[in-house]
Amino acid sequence: MSVSLAPYQTALITGAAQGIGRGIAEALTECNIRCVIADIEVDAAQEAALAIGAQAVALDVTQPDSWAKAKREATALVGEIDILCNNAGIDLPFSNLSAVSNDAFQRVFDINVKGVFLGVATFVDDFKARGQGYIVNTSSMNGLLPHAGSSVYSASKFAVLGLSDALRDELAPIGIGVSTLFPGLTRSRMSETKNREIALENPAMAEAVAANMMEPVWLGRAVVRAISRNEPYIISHPGYIEALRARHAALDQAHGEPAQPGYGVKGSALS
Repeated sequence: MSVSLAPYQTALITGAAQGIGRGIAEALTECNIRCVIADIEVDAAQEAALAIGAQAVALDVTQPDSWAKAKREATALVGEIDILCNNAGIDLPFSNLSAVSNDAFQRVFDINVKGVFLGVATFVDDFKARGQGYIVNTSSMNGLLPHAGSSVYSASKFAVLGLSDALRDELAPIGIGVSTLFPGLTRSRMSETKNREIALENPAMAEAVAANMMEPVWLGRAVVRAISRNEPYIISHPGYIEALRARHAALDQAHGEPAQPGYGVKGSALS
């Protein structure tokens, strides 16, 4: 890619041993960014790093001590980190919310939400001190358009969006950018696992889904463009736009008269 990411020189990407995280790392290395692949699966991370010319460190995104160790190791390998991509995430098998255990719910939020929080907490003070840095947090189209069977995953990805929007407002005055990535159907272990579930009920649909998975590096290149332009949102699959417009229209329609008569009327105590 010919996109310039100056003055950024280094990046750490979580959950990057495969799938979208690896695609982000590939795209960043195309722009001569020195990348560190951080993943709980160390052997897979090292294999991916070797393949794309990056470095690898072990990281359990749910543990503050693991973040601190990964930061020390990454800094020793490539220098101070300029770009943080909080991408690690998990899903659950399709199920009704009532069938989800407390432990399963907690694990999704520990990885998908707490992992983002800890990543930010680990690096944001360094970014502030230098007056420079960029954060990309991976949500999902499920973080904009929830659907039955994925309630816990959707809830976690809505949380990532809320955290990211607030963080962008917080950091913008000091020159630190924040973008949220909303992947649609992309070739990854998570998507392929979910597709095997679909295949048990509808093999033809699963075959169509497999044929329409986007290759991860293209999401990575979309991330690169967003960083270069300091864009708040990264939409890789625009085909969801009509469903998103319908959701926004329903929200617009819910804005009628205030629940309390006279609330906000000029001259009142509440105006």
